[in-house]
Amino acid sequence: MELSKQKNYQQSFDLACVSIKGMDLEERAKKAGADYQKGEEGEKIIIHFFSEPYSIQFPQIEFYSPSKKVVSLVTRILLLHYLIRADGNPLTGKWVAYKDIPGGLLYAGVFARRVTEPLQRKFGKSAKSFKETGIKSGGEPAEVGDASFILHAFPYVPLQYVLWEGDEEFPPSVQLLFDASVDHYLSLEDIVVLGQVTTGRVINRSTP
Repeated sequence: MELSKQKNYQQSFDLACVSIKGMDLEERAKKAGADYQKGEEGEKIIIHFFSEPYSIQFPQIEFYSPSKKVVSLVTRILLLHYLIRADGNPLTGKWVAYKDIPGGLLYAGVFARRVTEPLQRKFGKSAKSFKETGIKSGGEPAEVGDASFILHAFPYVPLQYVLWEGDEEFPPSVQLLFDASVDHYLSLEDIVVLGQVTTGRVINRSTP
């Protein structure tokens, strides 16, 4: 990771730690669809990120994962930002593109470069491989486009990836769709970062 980017992420994490310390953690957990526990060692929130339970121990703000020795800085930021922003708004069942999220049009080019274009290059002519890789990544098959699947990033943040195969007339196209309520849980910047993380997970699980 570039030094400047690492510094920005660290600042973002430090700010999030300061913000959440002043909050009612039980209420935060409830609005985020997470589990809350209180014991002798303090408070704990257990939140599912891609179906894996991550524990955050307070007041230390320490992170634990069943499958990882170290929880990455980007993951820690996304977990805290989700908890801080969550307002308990229910899922709408309506899928929208990033550009259709309020304010998203301004950053749609960045989103495409980081999130969907890498998938177009990798899977553009193989819907079968795209769907198989999505399911291998923990996704549920969907029935949109030539291939699609749904991943559950957070309890209230499902992601739907859709691919249309390219042909002689049209280039391949990949979209990442969100529930219309996503901005109740993540900022526009966090949505880009989450999309980038998810795309990386999918590509890393693909067959060479």
